[in-house]
Amino acid sequence: MALFSRTTLITDLLDRTELLKANTQAFGRLTDDQLRKPPAAGSWSIGEIYGHLNLCFDQYIRLILPRITLAPDSPSDLYRSGWLGDWLYDRTMPRPDGSVPRLKTRRAWCADPAGIDARDELGKFRRHCDALDDILRHAATKDLRRIRIPFYLPRLLHLRLGDLLRYLVAHGERHLLQAQRVMILFYDHGSQIA
Repeated sequence: MALFSRTTLITDLLDRTELLKANTQAFGRLTDDQLRKPPAAGSWSIGEIYGHLNLCFDQYIRLILPRITLAPDSPSDLYRSGWLGDWLYDRTMPRPDGSVPRLKTRRAWCADPAGIDARDELGKFRRHCDALDDILRHAATKDLRRIRIPFYLPRLLHLRLGDLLRYLVAHGERHLLQAQRVMILFYDHGSQIA
């Protein structure tokens, strides 16, 4: 279980959220067909990647907002992560070489490729980054350990707010790398980017 300065942790997550949002802009140069085209059978397109992230972010943002709004401020600047949060973060966070551990995604968290508007998904993701930014700024005065958020299966598993915030940012980074790999395939195969 890692020990963090709450201020340092929140600042780091704010910076990384801003990078997620900024790096998403590059996908706006792709055509609609490129955003919807999966790199291989059984793989996600860029639109599906961001559809998945939006499903996750939307769920957790709705769970976090009422809890941090009602939570009292805390004078302590220390935050100790939980073992489950550390394990989840380590399994989600891309490794220094850019590789990521393989994880199975629940069907409910997968975007429907037939009904996806990839440009809309990119815009939604940027708005979710803005909402996450607001949450992080608000959480800077809260007890990140005491506030618990249902995770994965509501009522069965709860994460500390600090652990869930770390997970959300790492999850975004993980899928940003995945989307960048898909975009590189368009360059490698000679497809023109508009």
